[in-house]
Amino acid sequence: MTDPTNPTPADEPAGQPQPAPEPPMAPRDPQPDATLPFSAAAQPQVTIPLGAPISPKRSNARAWAVGGLALAIALAAGAVIGAFVAEDAEPAAIANTSTSPAPSATPTTPASTTVAPTTAAPTSAAPSPTKTTPAPKPKPPSYKTLSERQWKLIAKNPDAYIGKTYVVYGVVTQFDAATGVDTFRADVAHRRMADKYDYETNTLLTGLAADLDNLVEDDIFRANVTVLSSFSYGTQIGGETTVPLLQVDSIKVL
Repeated sequence: MTDPTNPTPADEPAGQPQPAPEPPMAPRDPQPDATLPFSAAAQPQVTIPLGAPISPKRSNARAWAVGGLALAIALAAGAVIGAFVAEDAEPAAIANTSTSPAPSATPTTPASTTVAPTTAAPTSAAPSPTKTTPAPKPKPPSYKTLSERQWKLIAKNPDAYIGKTYVVYGVVTQFDAATGVDTFRADVAHRRMADKYDYETNTLLTGLAADLDNLVEDDIFRANVTVLSSFSYGTQIGGETTVPLLQVDSIKVL
């Protein structure tokens, strides 16, 4: 029976010495790299049965095959390492470009617009009361005495003397229900006459009823008057007469 660990070829005699077998070539075990996607255990290993006769040609071919395989593995490992290095470099570059802050413009500080508050000086003195100046009283009119001629001019054209103030004298000729309580008719002169028949100018006088309350027909009076205008009225005989109209400012029975 033939030993399986040391087989003898059938064509060779059993007594002939056989060449010593070549020691098997240990497979190349590259250093494991943390970056390689596979370990060295995954690499294919070539095992040669012990004691088998190996011809020089087969030994050289096997060496070339093993060397080519190791070279291919080394090239693949370099490509994988380069890819990982490139992948690691790209995110870093992207991170560097994305995280680098863009140059920002220098912020401009707005100018302060606050104004210092103005403090009013305290007034220690109490405000003095405002003195109200009373409105000046109107100056009382000055009543002018008349001559006989001056009075005749007024009686002739009263409208030329409207607003003028004078002193006149007279006698009441009519003060009844027909004239009313604030108007009466009298004969007037420039001064006080010796007889009531010496007052010649027919005149119409009007004033406040309170001032005229004590005045009756045939009274002789002294009056301060203001010329109003001329006045026309109808007479008892059907005619019409025009007389001076005087306003009585004050009156005194003589």
